[in-house]
Amino acid sequence: MLWEPIRYSETCPSSDGAVAMVLCSEAAAAESTAKSGIKPAWVHGMSMRSEPSMASGRDQVSPLAGIECAADTYRQAGITNPRAEIDMIEMYVPFSWYEPMWLENLGFAEEGEGWKLTESGVTQMTGDLPVNCSGGVLSTNPIGASGMLRFAEAAMQVRGQAGAHQVEGVSKALGHAYGGAAQFFATWVVGAEKL
Repeated sequence: MLWEPIRYSETCPSSDGAVAMVLCSEAAAAESTAKSGIKPAWVHGMSMRSEPSMASGRDQVSPLAGIECAADTYRQAGITNPRAEIDMIEMYVPFSWYEPMWLENLGFAEEGEGWKLTESGVTQMTGDLPVNCSGGVLSTNPIGASGMLRFAEAAMQVRGQAGAHQVEGVSKALGHAYGGAAQFFATWVVGAEKL
């Protein structure tokens, strides 16, 4: 027990790790696919925002920067209903209660309703909106790489390369990062097909 009712297993560990991603032109992607036979993950939209963590009037549960970041990403990707159009999410969940909180902040559930998705199993790997099938930040948290790992995992899902935690039929995935003293938010939507 850390503090009632939160237990140690509901908090992220400090871990070592790294991730690398290659972003390239369409021509380079086509050349890579021709050589490897592996299709690319296409970036459909991405956005970043920051919001001082101690800003006066900041909503600590549903920060405006997160809402705006997601809305901009969805606009770029042509997504009007994220709950229906995104197949899986890799989101930054350093503490267990962040999953329902971010489900609301990112537009997958109405305010106060995110916990119902989690509790009912919707966000399990076998649910209709799988979240953090990789284990997410609750399983490993290499500070500095954690956010980028969410994007890499989303890309691996749409490429069909996620191994034991692959979700069947993922064509669009959301990657979400959060953290730092300035409360940095980043989201991106990747797809198996080019927009």
